[in-house]
Amino acid sequence: MKIVLFVALASELPVERVPEGIDVVYTGCGKVNAAIVTSQYLASVDPAETLVVNFGSAGSALPKMKLYECTKFGQHDMRAEPLAARHQTPFDELFYPGLMSPIIFGEGGYECATQDVFETRPIDGYIYDMEAYSIAKVCKKYGFGFRCFKFVSDEGDVTDWAQNHDKGIDLFLTELKKIIQSYSYTS
Repeated sequence: MKIVLFVALASELPVERVPEGIDVVYTGCGKVNAAIVTSQYLASVDPAETLVVNFGSAGSALPKMKLYECTKFGQHDMRAEPLAARHQTPFDELFYPGLMSPIIFGEGGYECATQDVFETRPIDGYIYDMEAYSIAKVCKKYGFGFRCFKFVSDEGDVTDWAQNHDKGIDLFLTELKKIIQSYSYTS
């Protein structure tokens, strides 16, 4: 099983910190950049042989300086009422049947509220980022397994983000090691 890791910025996880054999792909910030880069990369690999993992910093009202696994993904800045319900893309069902928001990969995790807005007033229970929904949607559309981990660096304060966005690397690498071990036992 091949593991490919999508991260927005190299400062969140430098490639030299990642174990050998795992591809690291930097998407840049935002939903559009993440969708483009993810689609381009995944077009050349087999979904049955590839696990996609996303890691990055995020804001939340949840305790910061902790790592959270996200299993639900919503597009929280999509507001096209009355054409579609809040967080739904109008007419998406015509192009992507079954891919309505939130996109779900498993149970028990947190909901990642993806938006192209730096959230300054996070709502309890959500983890805010700028890429995960796009990566999850591409994975769901093309049949890739997907795991997502977000390090809560701030509670909506850009200064906190700047100081803390790279502090979750070791927490994530511990989770990544568990993923690698679980696939080596089942492969």
